[in-house]
Amino acid sequence: MTRLFTNNIQVGYGEQPIVKGISVSIPDQQITTIIGPNGCGKSTFLKAITRIIAHQGGNAILDGKPIAQVPTKTLAKKMAILPQTPESASGLTVGELVSYGRFPHQKGFGRLTKRDYKVIDWALEVTGTSEFKYRSVDALSGGQRQRVWIAWHLLRKRKLFS
Repeated sequence: MTRLFTNNIQVGYGEQPIVKGISVSIPDQQITTIIGPNGCGKSTFLKAITRIIAHQGGNAILDGKPIAQVPTKTLAKKMAILPQTPESASGLTVGELVSYGRFPHQKGFGRLTKRDYKVIDWALEVTGTSEFKYRSVDALSGGQRQRVWIAWHLLRKRKLFS
């Protein structure tokens, strides 16, 4: 079954087209990679299909529904993009940052539950970042930050993760 399908996606910044006519079919339960030289538009394409930026043409379908019609919170549960250099608010601890990954699963202004805290500890453990829980994200190396962001994404239970 195809989980994500794009047809003739076109994306750019202002008048400058970056991605022209990309069509892909990403099946469920399979790892899919997007490969290309630096500057060819891989990240721009991913930003467009996750609605971080708008696409200028074509269409994207997720689970049989146009991505533009998928509610933002639902999309946040299903898709993610981890940039090469993710940024967080200055002064956050690793535990605080990772806990924000539970946001799509909270109701209203809900607080974290005991289950949320267990899942947070699990994500830190499987990414090898438990020892950084109370450390400032600003104090981590680039590779350590990437692992913390992977923990953040794991908490959202996404089916599609780029």
